[in-house]
Amino acid sequence: MKILKRLGGAVAVAALALSTATVATPAQAAPGDATLTFAPTAVLPDNTCIDHAYTYSVELPAGTTSWSIVIELIAPDGTNAHRESFGTFNGAPAANSGALQLCSVYEQYGTYTVATTTDYKVGTSPTVFGAKQVEGTIEVVGQAKSKVGLKAKRKGAKVKATAKVSVTVGSTTGPVAEGGKVTFQKKVGKKWKKVAKGTTDAAGVAKAKFKARKGDRVRAVFAGAGEVIVGSGGPPVPAATSKAVRIK
Repeated sequence: MKILKRLGGAVAVAALALSTATVATPAQAAPGDATLTFAPTAVLPDNTCIDHAYTYSVELPAGTTSWSIVIELIAPDGTNAHRESFGTFNGAPAANSGALQLCSVYEQYGTYTVATTTDYKVGTSPTVFGAKQVEGTIEVVGQAKSKVGLKAKRKGAKVKATAKVSVTVGSTTGPVAEGGKVTFQKKVGKKWKKVAKGTTDAAGVAKAKFKARKGDRVRAVFAGAGEVIVGSGGPPVPAATSKAVRIK
């Protein structure tokens, strides 16, 4: 897993996470063809399970008396992570929906392949056993967590502040992407007011100089955005605020 430079703003990343990957039925659909629709990215937080929704339809010939479909979720290492089978004895199905359960205890991050196999029977004819069809992929990613550390040192009437922004996904921690926006604030009365701003470098560090007196309290606020990527897609990095530091 790598923590890479961002590919776009938070809006673009959110749009990626909410988009859907649709596998259309071939122009000349053959009996046994299945169509699945599902989101291409699944954000899997630590110590929890999620249901990744899908819709499906199956192309079956007239006179079908029974059918079954097997949906497989194949892990990045090639093992079978999930297998779901169902069917009917009441003729051709209408489009329907379901969900694949993903659990952080069992699933690894990376690209999962979704495949289907459909069997059916027409009248008293022998059962037709279908071939496995690849329907698409799901990128399973960890939930990003941000953290801001702040150091501030006074020299005369000015303070030199250094903020370091890190991101953790699963058990991996690294610097946030270059170009992240950081705002430095000073406590004035009961409110925090902006006194400087900066952007993170390749090491996740943002620096600024501003006026402050001994005893003032300052903090650094990371705006978020950036992107943590596992494979080819990932969730946006959330905003974070450092602990307040009192100027000595």
